Amino acid sequence: MGTVASIHVHDDAPAGVVHAAIDEALAEMDRLEAMFSTFRDDSVVSAVNRGERSVLDGPAEVIDVLDACTWLEQVTGGAFRARRPEPPFLIDPAGFVKGWATERASAALERAGLHRWCFSVGGDLIARGRSRSDRPWRIAVANPLRGGEVVASIALSDAAVATSGTSERGHHLWDGRRAGPATDLASLTVIGPHLTWADAFATAAFALGGDGVPWVEQLEGYEALSIDAGGRLEATTGIALLEPAR
Repeated sequence: MGTVASIHVHDDAPAGVVHAAIDEALAEMDRLEAMFSTFRDDSVVSAVNRGERSVLDGPAEVIDVLDACTWLEQVTGGAFRARRPEPPFLIDPAGFVKGWATERASAALERAGLHRWCFSVGGDLIARGRSRSDRPWRIAVANPLRGGEVVASIALSDAAVATSGTSERGHHLWDGRRAGPATDLASLTVIGPHLTWADAFATAAFALGGDGVPWVEQLEGYEALSIDAGGRLEATTGIALLEPAR
């Protein structure tokens, strides 16, 4: 999906169990990438975009993902879109599917009885239990305007965090309402119980620009922190999980 994945397991468990679970999780990521990646010519979505396949002829997961994207489009007034803004308006569900796929793949770790792990794909991650030091996993929030600088850190346990922003790929996210790049913000981070929705809400809120953090404020169980193009921070009222960078 155009990025990298990492899995850190801190359970006191047999190595064979850990490696088998990791292999199963990554195999599921490979399976889902073969459906959804716009970076692969042989994916189902790429075939649909070329007119070689119909969405209705694809795996059920494709319909599920596009249904979720349609709902996000409706609740954001069109700011979130699963089609690229320029002709021929190709399907691109990347704003939803990465977190969704990671959460589905992480089920392999849970089935193996593992309780202390962190699964990250492109910086969007799920953390379960506590780290080997018996402390919450500490997740850095990068400054999108200054490479290598950390704005704050999050103490995370049994939760997920996702960030949409410009630091890695520039203004690659668009605002569907104006069919152009979303440029008001530099990054937007969402914390919540499920990576599927943390990732989706981060993308949607980034597209909403200055309305993004207030929009997340209305979503039960989810918090957000944004950094705008001028470096100004804005956060939801429950963002006490954040600590200043040290």
